[in-house]
Amino acid sequence: MSDDARHNTNDKRQHRHTKHSPDAENRPEPEDRELARLRSLLFQKELNMLHHLATQTKNRSTETEHLSRIIAEALILRANKDDNLDLALSPLVGKLVRSSLRTNRREFTDALFPLMGPTIRKSISESFRGMLGNFSKSMEMSFSWKGLRWRLEGLRSGKSFSEVVLLHTLVYRVEEVFLIHSHTGINLMQLADENIDVPDAGMISAMLTAIQDFVQDCLASGKEGNLESMQHGERTVMVEKHPLAYLACIVRGVPPADFREQMRSCLEYILVEYGDKLEQFNGDAAPFAACAPQLEKLLRAHFVDEDRPIPIWTKILFFLCLSALIGGLAHYKWKDYQTEKLLKEENARLLGISKNLWEAADRLRQEPGFVIFHVEPSDKDPWQIFGLKDKHARSPEAVLRESSHNPEAFGFRMLPFISYDPLMVRARIDETILPPETAQMRLHDGVLHLSGTATMEWIMNARHRAMLIPGVRDVDIKKISDPRMSAILAMIREVENTVVEFPSGRDTPIPQDLPKLNTAVDTLVNMEKLAGQMGLLVSMTIYGHADATGSPQVNYEISQARTKTIAAMLYSKGSSMPISIYGLGADYPESSAPKADQSHRRVEMRVRLSRAGDAPLDFLQ
Repeated sequence: MSDDARHNTNDKRQHRHTKHSPDAENRPEPEDRELARLRSLLFQKELNMLHHLATQTKNRSTETEHLSRIIAEALILRANKDDNLDLALSPLVGKLVRSSLRTNRREFTDALFPLMGPTIRKSISESFRGMLGNFSKSMEMSFSWKGLRWRLEGLRSGKSFSEVVLLHTLVYRVEEVFLIHSHTGINLMQLADENIDVPDAGMISAMLTAIQDFVQDCLASGKEGNLESMQHGERTVMVEKHPLAYLACIVRGVPPADFREQMRSCLEYILVEYGDKLEQFNGDAAPFAACAPQLEKLLRAHFVDEDRPIPIWTKILFFLCLSALIGGLAHYKWKDYQTEKLLKEENARLLGISKNLWEAADRLRQEPGFVIFHVEPSDKDPWQIFGLKDKHARSPEAVLRESSHNPEAFGFRMLPFISYDPLMVRARIDETILPPETAQMRLHDGVLHLSGTATMEWIMNARHRAMLIPGVRDVDIKKISDPRMSAILAMIREVENTVVEFPSGRDTPIPQDLPKLNTAVDTLVNMEKLAGQMGLLVSMTIYGHADATGSPQVNYEISQARTKTIAAMLYSKGSSMPISIYGLGADYPESSAPKADQSHRRVEMRVRLSRAGDAPLDFLQ
């Protein structure tokens, strides 16, 4: 490129830079300088204020300080205008309170205790005072002439004692209080006395509203008028109405003159506290549950002489009556006792009954094996005693002679019977069962316990014969044994714990298990001989197993062949015991090991003992 061209290019770049520079755009043209000076002279104050305002807006600390000076007044102004501030702050305040309760529970407890503590103590004190007052009232009504007169009145009229007391002592009682919305007739709150049944509050509020409308439309003749009270039997409905809500109280009796003023005060308080909610009522009565403390003040009752203590003369009269009653009962019992005593003595004298003879009859009643149900005395002949006697009991003559009584003064007419007295049952056992010297017998609660050692034949015979004895309901032979039976049981455990394994596809045992099999077979032969000496029969069951490597049919056949091998070896040794064989194939493996595991190819032996023609002796094994 030539020098002239490069120079022209630089001039163009410099001109372009000058043209697009911001300073060049903001720099006033020569003809605007006078206008800018005139603007400064005319609006300098306003420009300074705008600059100051822009500086404060950009400065966060200055803005925060200014906002802190006006936020309180702004919140008060907004709260007085509408409820939007409450709606906006309620979730935040609730969240803050819950968070503070979780982290600073002790501080909340300390803050609320001065308010809640006296309230709780006052509630407990009022409950105890009411309980003691009711107890005192019940005592006064029960132990007085007035109470007795009222009980008689209740029996005569068919009313309960509590109803009669209520009729005579009640001055007035406010039984129910209703707070009802005037425009809709909806029941906002209802409280009732705990001693009455509460009817349907919605039905009552609807009826009251209908009656109010009837009075307004028909009886007021276009003028303002409200139903203030309504009488029904012993109850009066008192109404205090306002355009937003009205109170209705159901009163039994005659309330005091200031009760309506109390209703008016209660309604005014509710209107002050809940006026906005009553004006904006949408059918939800839940916000008015807080009115309960005010309405409870109207649930009052007053009785005649309710604070009067029990008179001292009433207490004295009660104790005198009670003493007279106890004395009369004691005198009656004493006279009855004397009369009975005289009658006994007179009967004894007329019948010639001797005290010694009656004692003899009583002694016979106490003897085991006797039941005496009649004694017939006589002046000349011997007394006749009728009863029952067990054949193992002693003779009545021996019993009376042992107790120093004369048996010749009696004639005995005894019928045989079976006594279940333990002494008689034991006598029958001793007569029926003759135990060897090595065996002992003990009877307890109808169970015959055998212990020691004896032959199996004696044990089984004793058990069988004892179960036929009246008074024996069971025989315990757990502690008696035959030494030979212990040896047989040991042999059975040895045989059943022997497991013989086989090679795959073979019905002959593996070489390692042949000695065990021979030992088991010899043990079975010896056990069969020993059991035969004791009159017992031995039977055996052999179960054959196979692994799952072959088909089910092949596995069944090889397991069956293995059981036959064991049975053949046993019979070859001279055994004649019955043997049952079962080939189970691969259906019952030893464990979850692989299909070809050696432990799956085995036989198991189970031995049973029995008497000839009897079931197996499982209770001995």
